[in-house]
Amino acid sequence: MGHTKCGAIAGATATYLASKEGKASKSAGSALEGLLVGLSGVAKQAEEELGVGADQDQLVSHSVRVNVFSSIEFLLKYSPSLRELVKSGNVEIQGSVYHLETGRVEFLGRSPRQAELLRSDPSLPPSLQALPIRTTTDGPLPSQEALKLLKEGNARFTSGAAISGKVTPAMRKALVKEGQAPHTAIIGCADSRAPLETVFDAMPGDIFVLRNAGNTCTHAEGSVLGSLEFCVAALQSKMVLVLGHTACG
Repeated sequence: MGHTKCGAIAGATATYLASKEGKASKSAGSALEGLLVGLSGVAKQAEEELGVGADQDQLVSHSVRVNVFSSIEFLLKYSPSLRELVKSGNVEIQGSVYHLETGRVEFLGRSPRQAELLRSDPSLPPSLQALPIRTTTDGPLPSQEALKLLKEGNARFTSGAAISGKVTPAMRKALVKEGQAPHTAIIGCADSRAPLETVFDAMPGDIFVLRNAGNTCTHAEGSVLGSLEFCVAALQSKMVLVLGHTACG
């Protein structure tokens, strides 16, 4: 149950509007700021549903409803046990909004996406998701599959849903014992604002990185060309990506 005049939703809406104007802080300075940033997607969806012309108060009010359904949809998407109980009819999940001004509870019913979510494959919550590592035991990855991994990783990065970085001691030992098998070699710029593994939400062992100023290959005896030939021949990577970037100095 959500409620009118919700301070968290009002703060998230303000955070979202500030980010649109380029006024948002560069990073969450506290757990509360992190919460507001996490909820700002609700305000974005509310704005999309209301259309152009909605003022901030209208956005906050509609965001309360959107957030109720967002919570329901999270449960249906990420809890296998709840999904099965809802599918069987043993449990019903409905939303509501409590109006502080009148004391009335407005019953919203089921999520409009319930049927769609129950048909979809269950998955782990983002906080529990983790990526595997690649070693020589996995063998070479076809180029189109490697490209798919790059696109999926960049989509996670741009949406703020990156899941790489959870590297266990066992993973590190496997990379040492079994050896690396990067699915892609990337020639990128040395610019500190374009970190290749981060941009593609990749794990150690996924990407063979070659960086210099301007992502260039200007002479045959250079280390970039020799390193790339090693990656393709010895490590058997099937995908090579040359990545430029905007605002390149």
